Amino acid sequence: MESMDRKLSRRWRSWLGAAAGVLREGIRSWWPPPAAHVVLAVFVVLVFTWLGWRTCGYSGCPAVGRLAAYQPGGAPVLLYRSGEELARLSPVSRDLVTLSELPDYVPAAFLAVEDRRFRDHAGVDWRRTVGSALVNVRARGVREGGSTITMQLARNVFPDRLPGQERSLRRKVMEVRVAREIEGSFSKDEILELYLNHIYFGGPVYGIEAASRYYFGKGTSSLSLSEAATLAAMPKAPNHYNPRSHPERTRARRDLVLDLMVEQGLVAEAEAEAAGSAPIRTVAERRPAQREAPASPYFVQAARRILESELGDALYSQPLRVHTTLDRPIQEATERALLMQLSAIERGARGRFLGDTRYGLAAGATPEGTLYLQGSAVVLEAETGDVLALVGGRDFRDSPYDRALQARRQVGSAFKPFVYAAAIADGYAPSQRLTDEPFELELPGGELWAPRNLDGTYRGEVTLRDAAVRSNNVATVRLAMAVGMSNVTGTARSSGIHNGLHELPSLALGTAELTLLELTAAYTPFANLGSRTRPRLVRLVEDSAGSTVWSPKVERRRVMDDGVAFLVTDLLRDAVDRGTGRAVRQTGYDGPAAGKTGTTDAGNDVWFVGYTPDLVGGVWIGFDRPRPIAVAARAGEMAAPVWGQIMRSVYASRSLPEPWERPGSVVERQVDPPSGLILADGCRPESGDPVSELFLQSDLPATICPAGEEEGRGVFRRLADGVGSLFGRAANFVTGLFRGEDEREEVERRRQEEDRYLGRPRLPRASEAARDDEPQPLGVPVDSIPGWGEVPVPPSDTMAEPRPSGPPDTTGPPDRPGPPDTTGPPDTTGPPDTTGPPDRRS
Repeated sequence: MESMDRKLSRRWRSWLGAAAGVLREGIRSWWPPPAAHVVLAVFVVLVFTWLGWRTCGYSGCPAVGRLAAYQPGGAPVLLYRSGEELARLSPVSRDLVTLSELPDYVPAAFLAVEDRRFRDHAGVDWRRTVGSALVNVRARGVREGGSTITMQLARNVFPDRLPGQERSLRRKVMEVRVAREIEGSFSKDEILELYLNHIYFGGPVYGIEAASRYYFGKGTSSLSLSEAATLAAMPKAPNHYNPRSHPERTRARRDLVLDLMVEQGLVAEAEAEAAGSAPIRTVAERRPAQREAPASPYFVQAARRILESELGDALYSQPLRVHTTLDRPIQEATERALLMQLSAIERGARGRFLGDTRYGLAAGATPEGTLYLQGSAVVLEAETGDVLALVGGRDFRDSPYDRALQARRQVGSAFKPFVYAAAIADGYAPSQRLTDEPFELELPGGELWAPRNLDGTYRGEVTLRDAAVRSNNVATVRLAMAVGMSNVTGTARSSGIHNGLHELPSLALGTAELTLLELTAAYTPFANLGSRTRPRLVRLVEDSAGSTVWSPKVERRRVMDDGVAFLVTDLLRDAVDRGTGRAVRQTGYDGPAAGKTGTTDAGNDVWFVGYTPDLVGGVWIGFDRPRPIAVAARAGEMAAPVWGQIMRSVYASRSLPEPWERPGSVVERQVDPPSGLILADGCRPESGDPVSELFLQSDLPATICPAGEEEGRGVFRRLADGVGSLFGRAANFVTGLFRGEDEREEVERRRQEEDRYLGRPRLPRASEAARDDEPQPLGVPVDSIPGWGEVPVPPSDTMAEPRPSGPPDTTGPPDRPGPPDTTGPPDTTGPPDTTGPPDRRS
């Protein structure tokens, strides 16, 4: 029996065939068969020609409506969160002037020489077009152009769609098409004003105001008739008629302009003669003063991409007020902290700088990015996802490539919190003992992968909490494999990470390539105790009447248990207070804080993502073309201090938030340090003191009473216990020396068997202990890892994490799109991607 789709397809073919037959028979009834084919061919050509005209060559016509934004006061206005003006979204940056600001003879000079019938035609001067065509045919070359001012405007404003260097019939036809549309949308005065503000005058100069200052050192309102005619002489061939380098030929064309003005009655003959006798005097060549980059330029461009994607041509066709999320004080604090740290690194304040050149001494940007050190930073409001600050690079004028939203780099240990979250959700406790000893995994083909700790030291055993605080690599990889890589990737994905989540053990050390905004936003579930918020740059768009045009909603969704998020936050709070992120405290910020460092192989990239109960911020530092930043570069010394300085500045003018409130599902218990189990009421460890730890109520470990009850235990008893313990360990050591060969082999066999399972058994839950179940091993045999033989792990991927010691301190770019989820279609320009084998991590 045929499917419904197939039936419909056959029915359409039948109908189309019938229609074609009717058309064919109709044509044959009017013309004999040979002529019928000709008529049909002509008809098809006409249809395709009409479609090409309507669609500007089938590729779509330029958005003529956006020309309104090129007029003074016509561009959409971006506002800070506070309501202050941030920027105007003119499609280009020009010194715009209105016709009313110009002496009458200035526009008259251009009309006389460029388009004498400007006010009479509808975009195309057909008399001039035919005349120019005849001249060019006789000369067997292009001697004379037929472009009107409107056609020149179309070519200048849409150079990507109507390239001036392309001399073809297609481009001319498209110019006519766009010019006619411009004429239908704007008045003659508006078109002339747009033309004068965007015509090219040679060198680095666009627009008549810039040209007047560049050649004559004055504004357009002060131009003389002679100077106005000189500028009007240039658009035909700006470099050929440059008054500074070719004064004689420029003078000849200037005089032609004056003669045409007299001929057309635009100026009195006596005035023209006086202007013609004046010498052409230009000021000494001076590059136009480099315009300062607009405030928060990376944010402005990201907002532009979002608005263009959402509103299309409507963005530029009417005056709009765009209320953004940008907080001016936080943005300024972020820019200041990042730039100061980059300069300090280049001076060698964070270790011997390994860059070839420094900012200010390097040449401009190349297709591969800049040669000097770069950085990026973002700050989000945790509750709403509003982007309060965004810095995408060091100098927007030199390199507009946005390293916060477009560059994808491996994130190193900044990925580890998702491993800890997956483990805690799966029942592992912060007191869980993990094995911290080197191990190797055999890859397909016989290669070995061996994760390493960055400082090269191993402690035998560490708790999950210590692994997080010290950013221990080996213990974290063991933990990730025990939990299951699918659980780790699932946790990361639910937090908002969707790129590079391969289910291989190396992922635990941050081999995923992410943008800074993507990684920072993925920390919002921790800051919000379980709820993820999507980044947002725009709060409201309204028209001139105050009516809402677009208002993106806050997107917030619960993705994590609040108890799990709180425990991860408590681990990362400990990392800031006494671990790899403690440089945050050395900046003077003493409010609630949690965060994680990340350092990739050889110190190519350094990251820090941290958060308070109301703000989440991320920092990346590195080179566009990955290379070591400094000798022994560490994120804790380079990136973490930037975050601390930002928070110190922010909270200097606002109240510190209250610390995270512990959920009812999280409880505190006393723990036996050697085992990680909970001490029964009144019990004590076999040696040392108990420690306090937090647990999920639903996953409390079993209780233990290793050395009896505390009651009646005096000083001498505790001293005796300590001495006894010491003698016991000494006796075990001596006994080991006299073990037989068989006994030593058995001990080694047991050690290898334990290592096969990658570590200590998972702590039994209280419920499991009550059933007298056997504890599950912490890990799985290597040969049972799903997909292990299918996707190779990068060889000799020695990853590790920063030492918790050393001076305080403060990524990069290469690669693609505009804010993930929030910046419209990704921008694929900029430095190349830096994918490749993961490196030594921290």
